[in-house]
Amino acid sequence: MVICLSSDERQITMAHAVAIDMRDIQVVPFFKHVTVEDINASEREGHAVMKVREVVEVRFAGSKLYSPVFPTDAMWKREGGRTITYAERWADQYRDFLAGADQKAAGTPLEMLKPYGVSDAQLSLCRALKIYSIEALHALEGPNLKSLGMSQNALKGMARSYMADRSSGAGSMTEIEALKREIEALKGAAKIPAADPSPADIESAVKAADSEFDAMTDDQLKAFIKEKVGQAPRGTPGRDWLINAAREAAAA
Repeated sequence: MVICLSSDERQITMAHAVAIDMRDIQVVPFFKHVTVEDINASEREGHAVMKVREVVEVRFAGSKLYSPVFPTDAMWKREGGRTITYAERWADQYRDFLAGADQKAAGTPLEMLKPYGVSDAQLSLCRALKIYSIEALHALEGPNLKSLGMSQNALKGMARSYMADRSSGAGSMTEIEALKREIEALKGAAKIPAADPSPADIESAVKAADSEFDAMTDDQLKAFIKEKVGQAPRGTPGRDWLINAAREAAAA
């Protein structure tokens, strides 16, 4: 990624900063180095003068296109007359970046939804849409929720059930506790992908999640429906009916 920053970059960045969504769990920073052109130096030297800058790419859960990039030393906000930079805003993540450690998203890893029926395709879909935690998925609303396509109701329902069970200590939380050791062993389960997914990557993930039932046999679809609703389909329904019924059962 190459961006050009002029001598006015700080003022421009500060103007854009107000658009940042401050709901922390749905906002994930990723610090990185980028090559930028020093406009003033290029004008002085008569050729492109490049330099390496520290920046933070701000990712929003469920957003397909919007991932603004800011210099780490740019102003995030002013508090009590003091300027707070983006590096200070996400100090822990910035320290991990400087130390060369993996940058991880806050919240509960999505893998903890396994007991609730989340599929690998749905996990990939969430990551493609920059949803890295159950809490972020649970808080998702509006257009960003709709970006999940046909899986939106099913995924939202899983997150809702997980949060409810965690609050009450009931349901499948016993199974989840047993799963925690396995989750801890998943290096990078909460690791933030270095590359921001492209629109093509997102579209591919949406299609894969939407077409998941297409890969099932009729018998598998019937078994899935029976597991979800407690009763197998009667008679000899067609394949289209089975696929739609399976999707509805998953979303219920």
